[in-house]
Amino acid sequence: MTQMSDEQFRILIETIRSLATIKEDEPQSKGSFSNCPVRFSGQRDHDAVDEFITAVETYKEVEGISDRDALKGLPLLFNNIAVVWWKGVRRDAKTWQDAMQLLRDHFSPTKPSYQIYMEIFETKQGGGEAIDSFICKQRALLAKLPDGRHDEETELDFIYGLMQSKYRESIPRHEIKTFRDLLDRGRTVERTRH
Repeated sequence: MTQMSDEQFRILIETIRSLATIKEDEPQSKGSFSNCPVRFSGQRDHDAVDEFITAVETYKEVEGISDRDALKGLPLLFNNIAVVWWKGVRRDAKTWQDAMQLLRDHFSPTKPSYQIYMEIFETKQGGGEAIDSFICKQRALLAKLPDGRHDEETELDFIYGLMQSKYRESIPRHEIKTFRDLLDRGRTVERTRH
């Protein structure tokens, strides 16, 4: 038999009280985070924070959890240092969006653009690395830049220059207009050169 911690018990009581006093004009939740398998332990890792937030927001939407109930149940998804952190900042989170922003600000501070560019340009395609994997990683880095920074043509130029020579020799840059084109042509090179 598992026991609840004092904090989990307090959260449960608060959730029950809040459900008992829901106003008629507020949408009622159809679910909770009680069965959500996602957890966050407080690692300072941009990708881990993004994955956690994406998974939790998807779960919240699929289960029909209101912002209010999601905010109350959020601590159930924290482990380790994240629990301690939440105790200190929960009063600052008046809305679901506040909570997500606090999480990002603390555990995933935005990297300056110059650092992202450094990561992009110091990562050439490895010898045995498939074109799909390489482009996926590079596009994930590009996605961390401010929106609208570069058009697809410019992003293609960045990535094309970092690809293995076997791809560049077989795929003239001027024939590529989209990432889909580059992937299709790159896969053809892989099939014919193996």
